[in-house]
Amino acid sequence: MSHEDIARLLKEAAASMKSDPKSAVAKLEEAYVIAQGTGVPDDAAVVAEELARVWARRKSSARALYYARKATRLVPEHKSTWTTLAKTCEMLATRTRDEKKQRRARALYRAAAVSFKKAAKLTKDPEDKNWLIELARDAAKQSEPPAT
Repeated sequence: MSHEDIARLLKEAAASMKSDPKSAVAKLEEAYVIAQGTGVPDDAAVVAEELARVWARRKSSARALYYARKATRLVPEHKSTWTTLAKTCEMLATRTRDEKKQRRARALYRAAAVSFKKAAKLTKDPEDKNWLIELARDAAKQSEPPAT
């Protein structure tokens, strides 16, 4: 079990995502187990990011957030893990329409803002940095309670 196995499983999962999502998720879960066994945090983080994206698309908020957060813990110095977490939080907050759950949506927007700021700190490209800061500002505005 190695990096090649992980790459193969990621490729197979991507190919079957639309036609057979359950199989794709199973392959990603298998790749995640292999990646954890290798002891290389970068490999596990890449797979965790993919799992976060897949679970967000499949509307499983808890799993999406679990894997997005797991990726940031595995490699906290990578901008991509923080942007994945921010985008996941933002997407889930956007989907939260129920009036009774607006506090949760605002908390997700706050988490997105913090994650976008962290990603901005980790990038050297000024244009990318400005874009991430703007996304953080937008998410922070969304996290504010409605004016009464």
